[in-house]
Amino acid sequence: MAKLMIQRMSFIKNRTNLKLSTANIMCVATAFIWYLLAFITLSNLANNIGTNGTENIIIFGVNAGAIALSGLLGSFIIDKFKKRRLFLYLWIISGIALSILPLAFNVANINELLIISLIFGLYFGFGMPATMGYHSSFTSIEGRAKIGGLTFLVIGVSSAAISFIPFDSLILPCLILAFVRLIGLGFFHFMPITQEPNKETSKVKYIGLIQNRSFLFYFIPWLMFTLINFTTIPTQNNIPDIKNNPDLFNVLENIVIAIVAVIGGFVADRWGRKRLTIIGFIVLGIGYAVLGLYPGLFGSVIYTIVDGVAWGIFYVIFVFTLWGDLAQNRNSDKIYFLGVLPFVSSYFIELIFSPILVDILPSTIFSFASVFLFLAVLPLIYAPETLPEKLMKDRDLKSYIENAKKKAQKESDNVHKKEKPNANNNDDEKPSKSEEDKEYQDAVKLAEKYY
Repeated sequence: MAKLMIQRMSFIKNRTNLKLSTANIMCVATAFIWYLLAFITLSNLANNIGTNGTENIIIFGVNAGAIALSGLLGSFIIDKFKKRRLFLYLWIISGIALSILPLAFNVANINELLIISLIFGLYFGFGMPATMGYHSSFTSIEGRAKIGGLTFLVIGVSSAAISFIPFDSLILPCLILAFVRLIGLGFFHFMPITQEPNKETSKVKYIGLIQNRSFLFYFIPWLMFTLINFTTIPTQNNIPDIKNNPDLFNVLENIVIAIVAVIGGFVADRWGRKRLTIIGFIVLGIGYAVLGLYPGLFGSVIYTIVDGVAWGIFYVIFVFTLWGDLAQNRNSDKIYFLGVLPFVSSYFIELIFSPILVDILPSTIFSFASVFLFLAVLPLIYAPETLPEKLMKDRDLKSYIENAKKKAQKESDNVHKKEKPNANNNDDEKPSKSEEDKEYQDAVKLAEKYY
């Protein structure tokens, strides 16, 4: 009876955790899906009115600047709320109304488009830090990367569906934006409120982050990567094979990103964030080198796959996981704001550098890119592993014990199969004393190494 009750309680607990994880994933995913759809809507509106390069820089500069300023403001305002849940409720509900607000404008000139760009940027930036901080508080450090990988999978599948939406008018995109926020509100409302977030011992301050070596050792390589990646995009798009088949290469890369993001999440929770991040930088550096040497079909395919692998790793590590780890049970809104800022402002950087870099030879720019990416690995060498060492050691020891049990059971089964009535034969089947001593010594060495 007691055993049955324990099993039932375990089932209820697992079901509650699954419900919480699903709600957590969908709340974060719908926030980023909203921004992705808003960004695409803004891009298509700019194309429809025929904006030039300078006007595009202004439009998306306003958007990126609005995200930065409102995100900074939002990361302070959230501290004034006793319950972050109330703040997020108000933010999601207001997003439903703001999604429809652009319908009040007749987007025929750049001035009205600037207003829409400002509205989208202010809204997303204001709630992004609190959303990510809330997400981090409901995830444990040993499962945060898995949740991040699954979250990005939802975002990736949704972005593929978004490509089928017609953007000929503003009505349908705005209605879908409101619907996405409504879905987010539904998942957020049904999040189990009896499940308390992890206790936060103190608040993070920006001055402390700037002086924190662990944060800088991860942030600097991430910043270098976003600058290098998006400044090389104009040159990539001019490579004949990529230019003639943009959709094919985009689909290939997105498939690779989605697969690697999910797998990378499980690997990061198993083996740590640092080594996986270093692998991502090295692999991408090799990809740039190959594309610089072979700017044809072979180099384009290799680079597309490698770039997808790197982005799959970096999305999970640098957008969803790392900053929550570095917060160490403190309020992580501010650290997530700084960590995600290079990513959300990257397109603006691409627009600025496009006129300058578009005519540079691929062999030149990709060679420089590969060198700078290898240099970006240097701070990571000195960065600490954010996944607790004891957790990894415990998993290794547990894995060793399980393998030893399986081996012992297998040997026992073999002995029983070969067992004969003759006692002498039975004695011969028993493991030798030297084998038993060796296994014992191996276990002792493993325990001494870890503990």
